[in-house]
Amino acid sequence: MKIFFTILFMLSLSQILWAQDAVKSDVHLFQTFLRDAPISSSGYGEFGISYLNYDLFNQTSLGLQGGYPINEKIELDVGLGFLFLNPEYGDNRSGLSDIAVTGRYLIFEDNKNLSAGGYLTLPVGSNDLWGQNRFNFGAFAAIRQPLNEQFVFTGVLGLDFLERGDDYDAAILINIGTIYAMNEKLHFVGELKFQSKVDYVLLSGGADYSLNKKGRIRGALGFGLDDGAPDFMIMGSYMLFLR
Repeated sequence: MKIFFTILFMLSLSQILWAQDAVKSDVHLFQTFLRDAPISSSGYGEFGISYLNYDLFNQTSLGLQGGYPINEKIELDVGLGFLFLNPEYGDNRSGLSDIAVTGRYLIFEDNKNLSAGGYLTLPVGSNDLWGQNRFNFGAFAAIRQPLNEQFVFTGVLGLDFLERGDDYDAAILINIGTIYAMNEKLHFVGELKFQSKVDYVLLSGGADYSLNKKGRIRGALGFGLDDGAPDFMIMGSYMLFLR
């Protein structure tokens, strides 16, 4: 009987540790990858491919994004992609996306993470691609909070200023989700992202699997719930950590 309770205690303790790892850790969100709460312990990069299906066009993207911790409280992140646009009418198009740059500061770290930061896009993308070649900027706050031994709540709240010709629209970004620690290697990530002004609501679910201390494979599916979001999204990626 003592052996049974010892095993049960060890399993419960390991689940708590898995949840705590998801708070601080290498398990990243999919929809707001660059705007998250934890500060990584090392530099990292992710190479991935995504496919977005809209009513009037499809878009395939090859992307590279990653981050580097300046110290224990500050991290800088960058993202860039090469986009292939296949419209229902007209010729196919392709080109670079804008470069997204974010920075965040860890305000609080205990059994949860709370960070705040800013972002901007450098307008280097192609004019022929929807939503590119624009200087957008904004600020955000992000949190991760354990709900129990296996679930971690994630939340991102942002205020974005989106370039619209000579003017800017102020848009609110909200991303709420959860990370479920199946075990020390496998985590499931669910997110619901909303952004005003562009009628964007996307529900996604994904998996993050640790191959070893340096590598992770990731994949997600998403379904649009408003006109500005893709009807369907699929993405896969590989993450590498510079340990």
